[in-house]
Amino acid sequence: MTTLTVQQIMSSRFRTSAHADAKTKALMEGLALSTKANVARLAIGRSLAAGALPDDTVDAKGLEIPATSLFTQVDVTTWVGLLATHASIHGGGSFDSMDSFRTAVRRHWHRGASLLMNDWKDVNEDYDAFIGILLKRRSDLPDTRADNGVRALGDMVPAAATEDISKLLIKALSDIGVSADVKGVVHGPRVSRYKVLLRDVNQLDKLRKGLERLALALNLQNMMPTLGTSDEANTLALDIPRPRTTWINAGRKDLEAALDSIPRKDSTLEVFPGQGVTGQNVHFDLATAPHLLVGGATGQGKSVCMHVLIVSLITRHTPDTLKLCLIDPKQVEFAVYEGSKYLWNNEVASGVNQARNAIDALVIEMDSRYVQLKALGVNNVLDARRKAGGFPFIVAFIDELADLIIQDRTVESKIVRLAQAARAAGIHLVLATQRPDAKTFSGLIRSNIPSRIALTVQKSTESQIILDETGAEDLLGKGDMLIKRPGEELERAHGFFLSLTDVEAMI
Repeated sequence: MTTLTVQQIMSSRFRTSAHADAKTKALMEGLALSTKANVARLAIGRSLAAGALPDDTVDAKGLEIPATSLFTQVDVTTWVGLLATHASIHGGGSFDSMDSFRTAVRRHWHRGASLLMNDWKDVNEDYDAFIGILLKRRSDLPDTRADNGVRALGDMVPAAATEDISKLLIKALSDIGVSADVKGVVHGPRVSRYKVLLRDVNQLDKLRKGLERLALALNLQNMMPTLGTSDEANTLALDIPRPRTTWINAGRKDLEAALDSIPRKDSTLEVFPGQGVTGQNVHFDLATAPHLLVGGATGQGKSVCMHVLIVSLITRHTPDTLKLCLIDPKQVEFAVYEGSKYLWNNEVASGVNQARNAIDALVIEMDSRYVQLKALGVNNVLDARRKAGGFPFIVAFIDELADLIIQDRTVESKIVRLAQAARAAGIHLVLATQRPDAKTFSGLIRSNIPSRIALTVQKSTESQIILDETGAEDLLGKGDMLIKRPGEELERAHGFFLSLTDVEAMI
């Protein structure tokens, strides 16, 4: 009935209609309640007991409140179960995205606020009489309900995903010589994160070296557990991969919700490559990256990742503030963007010759912009844009850079120059390859491309080339990735999946 996770819901925000927002504020004052969330919960509960929702159009012009105010980690699954059950019984359909869930909350809140206000008026705004109505309704509810085949809680994530293997994990840790206790677990889209307390911190190295044996003890097949940091002393995060049948794969609707989760700004280049291991949206500003290297083995999601990054930029900008220089040596990856108003020089640079010409043109554009910046008395494109207009960001996506360098070694020095100097001119690079090796990705390129995304690779040496450290060889494939940004810890994410049809629809 829903593939949403608790983490997705708890990181979201909710609002009702302008009409219900006004009633909510009035009820807050009349009932002496401290927050709108208190009234919202009463309103949603009141609506759930009132049968099928009407087909009325409900606006979303009320003020937002965070999910952490409306729900708690303890009761959120109960609320989702109630809402999902109501939708199932009354033909409301399933919650296949955060948008559909937010809409259900908004409509129930809208209807319930009016019903509560009617109740309040019916008792002439007598507080004790109003509370008596609420208590009577509660006492009239049955203590149990007949099983109608509707699963209220288990539909949050597949049953296997909610299976707590804490006891098995403690035993497996003991088998490799590590004494530990499990202090909690969060089930994410693909892995379950266990909070592990080490009884002896001196056993941390033993745990690091024993991850392969731990995988064997937990029967993880060819999947590897990974270690992360925790927010408590002597504890760490242990991410245990789950079978693929339990994965919750985020798609177009989830990406659209992520894109709407923060305000749009034409002064940033916010991109949303995927969801974190506990379901939160992962995003960063490419303008501060300031350049990005994306690498991974064939079929592990590199091309999809590139499309997600491009769509992220297009949906948050206009052609006046963003231009895309798409360089496609193999002539197959960026054809979907042909004719787009966002294209720099109105073309996708396909083939080696056009790729070389496009890179030469970027260098010329960079030099030209620096002349203009000097004339305007500013040192970056944002100040130039405010002073004189124009100066859109240019983001160059270069696919299969390794193949391009092999065929034309002259492009390497030009890319290095762009990486060293193009940031202040508002030009940013996203380089991609399926063949990460030291011959084609020199230390000079890597040292000037500080941000990296590594998808699954075959060997630890390939992970070392992309990330400057190992780890990508143990990823789960299908968009599983490690993200490295300057000055920040390595972050794991599960990429959004977009088909070419989704890309066409979104652009």
